[in-house]
Amino acid sequence: MRIHILEEMLDKLNDLYKKEGLKPGQLMKVGLKPGWNVVIGTDGQCGMAMSFTGSEEAFGKPKLDMPRLQTFMHKSLFDVASIYIGSDSWQERSIGVAAITALSQPLLTPIQLKKRYFEVSNNSGGYNSLIKKDDIVAVVGYGGGISRMLGTCKELHVTDMRPRTAFQTVLITERAVEYAPREVFVHPEKENKEVIGKASVVIITGSSLVNGTFEELLSYRRNPRLTIVYGASAAMIPDVLFEHGIDSVHASRISDPAQLEIGMMNEMNMEAVMQRSQESQMISRKVK
Repeated sequence: MRIHILEEMLDKLNDLYKKEGLKPGQLMKVGLKPGWNVVIGTDGQCGMAMSFTGSEEAFGKPKLDMPRLQTFMHKSLFDVASIYIGSDSWQERSIGVAAITALSQPLLTPIQLKKRYFEVSNNSGGYNSLIKKDDIVAVVGYGGGISRMLGTCKELHVTDMRPRTAFQTVLITERAVEYAPREVFVHPEKENKEVIGKASVVIITGSSLVNGTFEELLSYRRNPRLTIVYGASAAMIPDVLFEHGIDSVHASRISDPAQLEIGMMNEMNMEAVMQRSQESQMISRKVK
């Protein structure tokens, strides 16, 4: 399965590594976690990406040739990424994306980003500061940031490939059975085109780079005011994303690779591990 934007991303990384005289890390470990795949490389080059484990009802069974993956140990992360981003298996593509995020880490420091004339801020409040009260917001992927967006815009629509029971609360009262939060309009993924086409702000999960829907989702836009990409799977160089019309990337760079490796091996809750090992960043297009 060819995902052109990931191929472009890898080409850009290769160019930047040569320009900056960087040495690519070698693959040392791959951690398969519930919902995540983690790649550990040398020189602090570590990355992760959504794996959809536990969501087989929506995405199908995971397929991973473990003996083959073992043959990539001590090889360049570029080799890992180039092979696995083209896999027909979402589990293997996730490893490829995680390798890209690992390779991106040396180029995601504020110094490196500003060197390429990008705006960068440690925005712990996320992308909410970019949303206006009269915006119609479409979010692809029901994530943890939805609750922080309640009340920030005119309408909040979320599409997801998973059934709504996977992320919403079923609220049973004397009078009715409803879903909460009530302020969110939840849609199945078959309504992506309609929902995204009406939005003034489009927010897309980086996991769409793993499941292969990213470029299709972008095609549904109808001149929105803003397009934002978010999530751990989007913690990669923003250069190519901006070339495809993305205005801002909200992701985290890995500030403590050792903590990520320890947490990956010993804890089930990757969200807590991410909080300890990563720093949130909001990266926007080049300063004009």
